[in-house]
Amino acid sequence: MLETILIIDYGSQYTQLIARRIRECEVFCLVKPYNKISNNLLKNLNLSGIILSGGPNSVLNRKSPKLNSNILNLNIPILGICYGLQLLCHKLGGKIRQAKTREYGHALIKIRKKSILLKGLKKQNNQVWMSHGDHVTGLPNSFEVTSISNNNVISSFENKKVNIFGLQFHPEVYHTLGGIKILKNYLYK
Repeated sequence: MLETILIIDYGSQYTQLIARRIRECEVFCLVKPYNKISNNLLKNLNLSGIILSGGPNSVLNRKSPKLNSNILNLNIPILGICYGLQLLCHKLGGKIRQAKTREYGHALIKIRKKSILLKGLKKQNNQVWMSHGDHVTGLPNSFEVTSISNNNVISSFENKKVNIFGLQFHPEVYHTLGGIKILKNYLYK
């Protein structure tokens, strides 16, 4: 059975683009909607990683899409993108707040800490594509900020011990320079 990256779709307009980029990196992946992630599915796939997509919802809304908690016990690398980052943060005890102004479009990020995910990027002025109304204001225990945006928004975090990584921006889109490098770092490192 092929090693598989499972992309969990939380309604992002870019979910299929994430899959395309993963396949362009010559890695097999499947896309499944968040409400179809059963424990049986998780057990029967030969998973080498999970990517949580972005989406239009806010984790602050009680009716927003949730995360199957068993994902956190699989001991495989997890990458949350945009809503996926916020979902991981919220689920693991961090803090999310609604932003006063929505961050949408081009942004620049500065790397704050050495990171497997961001390896090979410049220390400053990395162009990324943001699209979010909420942001992280407090990290879960044992997580570290790895980059911040020019608006002082946490743009990535990680916990290497448990292999959980989060990006507030979208590495899969053309506008994020170095996005493919980030995805390759996730897939191969």
